[in-house]
Amino acid sequence: MSSDEVTIDVRLLNVAGALTNDSRRDDVEPSFDVNVKLEEVERGADEATFNFALEINTKPSIAKFDVDGMVTVTGGSEVVDKLLETDPETKVPHLLKRVYQQIFTSVFLLSGIINAPHPPPDLIFSSIKSKMAEPVEPEKKPKK
Repeated sequence: MSSDEVTIDVRLLNVAGALTNDSRRDDVEPSFDVNVKLEEVERGADEATFNFALEINTKPSIAKFDVDGMVTVTGGSEVVDKLLETDPETKVPHLLKRVYQQIFTSVFLLSGIINAPHPPPDLIFSSIKSKMAEPVEPEKKPKK
């Protein structure tokens, strides 16, 4: 295996979703709050294993999703360290983005089963980007 190769294996251990409010309102487009836990449990020369947990809640309170699992990164210590670095734009570790990309489909399908709004595919980093992006006003050109 060359140092450029990396394998990220995500295993879901628990995927749960529940409606938190009996009155479903189709006229409301909810926002989502996310609580994340990423904990290193083992590291070897070419591999590291992490436990992760995501709790996703809608605002207003309509549904709640809980996802727990393990992610194993194979590719060497430098690769793992690089994946744990935070993206300067979003302030989210690169590994967490990759994990969310792989679990999104399960949460999307579960939301359809329980008839709840689904979180967006870029949930982990979209809320941070929108807070960081300030509106830019166009410069006014002086009249001639």
